[in-house]
Amino acid sequence: MQFPSREQVLGLAPDAAAARAAPGQAVRSRWSGLGRDELAAWGECLGSGASPYRCQAALADWATRCSCPSRKLPCKHALGLLLLLADGVVPEASRPDWVAEWLAARASRHAAGPADRADAPSPAVPADPRARQQRAASRDRKVDAGVQELRRWLADISRGGLAAAQAQPWTWWDQMARRMIDAQARGLAGYVRRLAEVAAAGGHRADWPERMLDQIGALHLLCEAWTRRDTLPAATAAALRTRIGYTQAASDVARSGERLTDVWAVLGQRQDDDGQLQSLRQWLYGEGTGTVVTYLAFAVSGQPLAPGLPPGMRTAATVVLYPGSRPQRVLIEERQDVGRPLGRLPGAANWDHALSRVADVLAVDPWADVLPLSVRGVTLLPPAGPGAAWLLRDSESGVMPVVSSPEVRWSLLALSGGRPIDVAGEWDGFGFRPQAAATAGGEGVLIG
Repeated sequence: MQFPSREQVLGLAPDAAAARAAPGQAVRSRWSGLGRDELAAWGECLGSGASPYRCQAALADWATRCSCPSRKLPCKHALGLLLLLADGVVPEASRPDWVAEWLAARASRHAAGPADRADAPSPAVPADPRARQQRAASRDRKVDAGVQELRRWLADISRGGLAAAQAQPWTWWDQMARRMIDAQARGLAGYVRRLAEVAAAGGHRADWPERMLDQIGALHLLCEAWTRRDTLPAATAAALRTRIGYTQAASDVARSGERLTDVWAVLGQRQDDDGQLQSLRQWLYGEGTGTVVTYLAFAVSGQPLAPGLPPGMRTAATVVLYPGSRPQRVLIEERQDVGRPLGRLPGAANWDHALSRVADVLAVDPWADVLPLSVRGVTLLPPAGPGAAWLLRDSESGVMPVVSSPEVRWSLLALSGGRPIDVAGEWDGFGFRPQAAATAGGEGVLIG
């Protein structure tokens, strides 16, 4: 019997938060009644409730079900069970009745035909449309309550002032983040924790008030938009739900998402490791369609990451688009070749033109916080004095601050030799992080 690898299990995670939380659930002492046979694996996991959560996974297609209240598919407990299975610590055992009943119900739905197979991608979703609607409405009510509490909290920050908020301890921020998790609005919890990070950096970042105000404004806009979600355009409403924390399982996206085939240039790649979880983000530019999308992958530290497309190259591939936030996240379904050199970088004529393209994205998803930019024919300017920023000046004398590491800045200077260069990278609303560069009109390479 072949079990999944740990990286395959984490590839099933619906979002970064679930992937980060899963290893913490894959601890043998948290589980009782662990077992497996030729069809399923199961166990009972200690959670925040009085009773452990019953969790099970079908070995034929890795569909899962858990009695926890999470609406993520699979949830962190199911991912933890699959990680234990991957580690080989789930023993063979006799199947309990509650697992046998679930497997029998799945078999019955499969035999009934596609129209009745609502749980085929994930049996945690009820087959009854009315029950599904009731579960969705229940979660919406929890988010409603969380949003109202967050609005009051933001109003308190506004009355007290940024300096008072910046002086608060981490536990003050973490308490509100945990409240948002309880309200099943994990995306809002992420914004609150980013606010805490800005506050913690206040002692050594001169721009912390601007960054804190930017995050507070984004949170306030999310709360206001949620109260008026029924009046929003469909694309913005989908982006809103993604930012709040509603997710769609990768298996659902693979089955029903829009497909796009193109030659994709990897214009940027960023890999992070916080000691528990690795993450990979690639910016992909479709040469035929002009579409920019992002690929994300996660893995436990020490385990290999799913690599995405070859970095710094152009590859013909078919991708599947996630709904929601912009630029859209993708799954890589199929590669049609092994990749070719990156070639000339795409790019706008100047920073104003590049930012006007960003405005089109923000019109749909105003909460997009990191966006790709590419510009041709810019000149790197070292700092004019102590404390000054490195700048990239375009042909119209527009400038953009560079916020990358010293190694990247000096690599850019060496590449340019004082002459114009083409660049592509990430913009966070305050500065630009170059990730690919080329001498003007030359062959692009990744630099950061």
